Amino acid sequence: MKPYLLLLLGFVFASNIFAQDNDNDPAGCREKCSHAHITARPDQVDFYQYPSMDKYDVKYLKLDIAVETGSTYVSGTALTVVKAVQPLDSFVAELRSNMIIDSVFINGVKKNFQRGSDHVFIPLSPTLPAGTQVTALFYYNGTCSPNAVFAGTNGNGLSYSASVSESYQAREWFPVKQILKDKIDSADIWITTDQANKAGSNGTLEGVDFLPNAKKRYRWKSRHAMSYYMPSFSVGNYMEYDNYAKPVAMAPDSILIQHYIADDENYLASIKTNLDKTPAFIEKFSELFGLYPFADEKYGHAQAEIGGGMEHQTMTTTSSFGSTIIAHELGHQWFGDNVTCATWNHIWLNEGFATYCEYLAIEKLPALFPTTNPATYMQNIHNNVLSQPGGSVYIPEASVYDENRIFSGRLSYNKGGAIIHNLRFEMQDDNLFFQTLKNYQQQYHDSVATADDFKHVAETTSGKNFTDFFNQWYYGEGYPTFNITYIRQTPDSIILIVNETVSAPAITPFFKGLYEFKITSAQGDTTVKAYVTSNNQQFKFKYNKTPNGVVVDPNNWVLNATGIITNGGVIPVKLVSFEGLANNNCIAQLKWKTTNEQDIKNYEVEYSADGNNFIKAGIISARNTNAETVYQFNYNLGPGSYHYFRLKINETDGSNSYSRVITINKKCSVAFTLNVSPNPVSDNLFITVTQPNAEKTTITLLNAVGAVLYSNVKLLNAGENIIPLDKMKRFPSGTYLLRINNSNGVLSRKFIRK
Repeated sequence: MKPYLLLLLGFVFASNIFAQDNDNDPAGCREKCSHAHITARPDQVDFYQYPSMDKYDVKYLKLDIAVETGSTYVSGTALTVVKAVQPLDSFVAELRSNMIIDSVFINGVKKNFQRGSDHVFIPLSPTLPAGTQVTALFYYNGTCSPNAVFAGTNGNGLSYSASVSESYQAREWFPVKQILKDKIDSADIWITTDQANKAGSNGTLEGVDFLPNAKKRYRWKSRHAMSYYMPSFSVGNYMEYDNYAKPVAMAPDSILIQHYIADDENYLASIKTNLDKTPAFIEKFSELFGLYPFADEKYGHAQAEIGGGMEHQTMTTTSSFGSTIIAHELGHQWFGDNVTCATWNHIWLNEGFATYCEYLAIEKLPALFPTTNPATYMQNIHNNVLSQPGGSVYIPEASVYDENRIFSGRLSYNKGGAIIHNLRFEMQDDNLFFQTLKNYQQQYHDSVATADDFKHVAETTSGKNFTDFFNQWYYGEGYPTFNITYIRQTPDSIILIVNETVSAPAITPFFKGLYEFKITSAQGDTTVKAYVTSNNQQFKFKYNKTPNGVVVDPNNWVLNATGIITNGGVIPVKLVSFEGLANNNCIAQLKWKTTNEQDIKNYEVEYSADGNNFIKAGIISARNTNAETVYQFNYNLGPGSYHYFRLKINETDGSNSYSRVITINKKCSVAFTLNVSPNPVSDNLFITVTQPNAEKTTITLLNAVGAVLYSNVKLLNAGENIIPLDKMKRFPSGTYLLRINNSNGVLSRKFIRK
């Protein structure tokens, strides 16, 4: 994940839950957010990567660099070994323009190079054929951007310098190919620094060399594939505290856990309890997901003030050591490091799962979390997600360079974690759920995956179809609000009539799925399950108590809200159908059929503009006949696109029941209008067109004698459209006519050019 957060993105836990370095993390360290290093970054909308980098596959990386604490200056060499997968006429890599390249060697031969657009271009002549191994060696140095290298001191006497490369910042400090699908097969990272320091990085520490001028060189080696943003360094005047994890799957062997922290015994004492939870987390996650992927190397933490945590492969860089941040970053070693999202569209596979690892740590190891519990954690997750009506977990293509969208705390982290919990409930079998996670790790280890890849694994493992689930919860937006009518039909049964409205109806009109409902009673509560596929579904359960209410989703398995819960008494009438449509005059025409009418007083038609708050629209008297009866009712619709209706069936004894809620999609109260401004105009004219429907509209500009100066056909949306016309400065002063026409008619407006 990106520095695991400095500012809170809307997720507020109860204040007594967060104790620094206790059970959970401070609110400011709960999610990825707009830390200063992100808000200070330049706009990345125009970020460009040269496609010629796809012509080679990265096999090996060796960084041999010098770094000192308190400084963002890096110097040294970067050696990359690649295999050409297409004929290669140039070698291209990314490196920010402020970094200085002294020289470049290709296969041992010094080469000329060019710089541009934060790339390095090295012409190759003759062209190298596919299959050729190419070694590129860069001698470089420079003061790195603070977006990628953090340096400073903290209150515990720590002086540090540390890299953070997610999502596009690797190029800020070494030459790199920043394409997720091309993992680096293996790496050596050598870091030279002052003898007073230690230097942490990926993999196994192969040795420490004592060099002239009171320097030391730390030689780290990793032989596991890793993404371009994983190579890292953390240099500081650290002390080392070690412990060991002993997963059952590798008994009697153990995994070294190296903690590089501020050299302060009092500080160590304050965080030791949480550091000592790391072995238990590794052991439990190995049980749930499969053995820790880098068990032959290590795990560890390196402390630096980066605004949170960053899951560098085998050694997380972190500002603090709360229990949930430890669990989150460790979870990334499986979800993000071992298996990485194939594109940033699918960051859910990294951040959603790491967030759910926090929940699993709390659920599976409750003794390590004495001040919180899974229910409280998930409730807070849901509260945050429901704080806004829309947004998908999936990152739209237009947002793949927007880091605030990629690392949205509400969507990528919290909704991402919540829908994994929901998927677990849909499976109704924890063995299948956790086997899905293991199979996913095994199938895509050392590689990349998309959400559809994970979906396929889940379907293959469980035998279930999750197409609706992913369309609704991952690619879709919003959440359902439930309106429930419960009816005691007989002394030994109860009927639940389930209806839902949704927060983003234009995108996700319904949320099918399995839901729990708790029927409350003074005689004891009863929880039932129902698979809801449409509105107005009726579910009958054996029940011999006196109900007094219904709680939707009492165990917080599914993101949802509760609308109106109604005690509907006994159903005395069969409602055969209830439907409606709107004509072009925005009049809703409702029709319903009934049979077996007995002691029915009337039908109240109720209307709602939001699906939650209903008002009486009218009353139709009942005919009280056993034969099929058709009723009709018309209603003038107000502004808005979605209109909701239901029937309240009133009986002569004062009891009542409700029909299902029907929805009519009709945008009303939009006239065909034209306006131009400013008038008079000197340069730019703005044309405002409102129209009932989206359609092609012809826009024509004429002069005072009727000559056509400009004409164009544009596809305009329903509602208001504002079209700039910057051509007026070409024309002389005088009177002009702006005319538009489409199926709604022809409109004209005169205006003056000053």
